[in-house]
Amino acid sequence: MKVVVTGGGTTAPIDDVRVITNVSTGRTAAAITERCLERGAEVWHVHAPSAQLPYLRSAGFNLDAADPRSEHDRLDRLRSQWRAAGGRLHLRPLKVGTVAEYADALRSVLTTEAVDLAFLPMAVSDYEPVPREGKISSKRDDFSITCRRTPKVVRSVRDWAPSVYLVGFKLQSNVEPDELIRQAHDASLINRADLTVANDLRDVKAGRQTLYLVRPGRPTVVLEPGADLACRLVDQVWEWACG
Repeated sequence: MKVVVTGGGTTAPIDDVRVITNVSTGRTAAAITERCLERGAEVWHVHAPSAQLPYLRSAGFNLDAADPRSEHDRLDRLRSQWRAAGGRLHLRPLKVGTVAEYADALRSVLTTEAVDLAFLPMAVSDYEPVPREGKISSKRDDFSITCRRTPKVVRSVRDWAPSVYLVGFKLQSNVEPDELIRQAHDASLINRADLTVANDLRDVKAGRQTLYLVRPGRPTVVLEPGADLACRLVDQVWEWACG
């Protein structure tokens, strides 16, 4: 199985030194990639410059660990997993992280590799400022930013890779589950996605993230909170994509 996963948040320059970004860390994408590698896949991981990366996100030694020996054992297991992935992990970092750069990187992978499955949790900016040359003076009490709508990258995926099993993501904030599911359903149709994974930022911040797996014409599958949430997501998608 050949898989592409995208993670982190895009960046939109305001001037030469300032940017607008979002709260995405790339953690979920990194966990998805790790699980895909565990299942034997070859993975292209397209990520924002500051995004958490597969395996590397967990590579730091916990100095507060109650049992240092256990911490050593954890890192040994992590190293074994990294080595087992071998040449099957291809990191594709974005240099700046703009929407245009992301679209180019994703298109490149999808049009040059026979990708079977695409997970697209990258948080892509809906609007970008019209960038100004130089640096806006910090002496000003206020200034206005004019923003323009960005292209929806996910809507081009089906053109680049007609047969790929496409998994889109929909994040909302303070939206009730029924409305969240409705929006995910509409997104699946508009984006020509096989599946849209929906969640709410309120639940993420509260540490009880729940995922709603929405497929048009099929019952919604709810994945309850848990440390293995990304693993369960990959396992369920794997079953549908290979079924």
